[in-house]
Amino acid sequence: MKKKVAFILASLILMGNLVQSQTLEEVLKKYFSATGQEKLLTVNSMKASGKIVQGGIEIPFLQMNKRPDLVRVESTFQGLTFIQTYNGKEGWNLNPFAGSTVPQPFTDDQMKSMRYQADMDGMLWNWKEKGYTVTLEGNEDMEGTSCFKVKLTTKDGDSFIYYLDSDSYIMLRTNSKIKVQGNDSESNSYFSNYMQVEGMAIPGKVDIKVDGQTVSTIITDKVEINMQLDSTLFEKPVK
Repeated sequence: MKKKVAFILASLILMGNLVQSQTLEEVLKKYFSATGQEKLLTVNSMKASGKIVQGGIEIPFLQMNKRPDLVRVESTFQGLTFIQTYNGKEGWNLNPFAGSTVPQPFTDDQMKSMRYQADMDGMLWNWKEKGYTVTLEGNEDMEGTSCFKVKLTTKDGDSFIYYLDSDSYIMLRTNSKIKVQGNDSESNSYFSNYMQVEGMAIPGKVDIKVDGQTVSTIITDKVEINMQLDSTLFEKPVK
């Protein structure tokens, strides 16, 4: 019996060493393979629709992305429509929920966050060329699942820790620390309900938590790719 227990413990230690011995390049290569990065690189436009659940309220949303760095987000509730657009250089919010009837230009912090969101390939792809620093921070158990921790730091001092399942290499969580008005704003995003969209793994559910509490849930019902999107959609919204 003692020999059997010793063998099991030795096997667990060996497995742990194998996980730890992988390099950053090897982990990222398997992550890109698991998520269909090669297919993503051929996608010129993407449209995702679903709902945002916040405070027990469900708000439909539509997000459109187009290369190189164009983004449009729409959310409609009680007859009012929030619109956010980014043309790769400038961005605007049209937010009637805040009493605004004319588009407002992004603040510097909003502009920075949108640049991250506009990267269709993901921040980890070609990170060196983008001027980021990326390191493999070892492993961590996340609710019973062993994960690789990959940390990305930007020139602005923002940091993102990606938790990748050490078996499937699918992303399960992201810890984000973004500087807003000089202070760190921290949140955690939990990814689940992955769907296959023409060879790409896309999360169907994202739970966003702050201080351990879920503040919103994004549920994606449908994803379309490579449709025609007029570039004017991403310019300053018309009220």
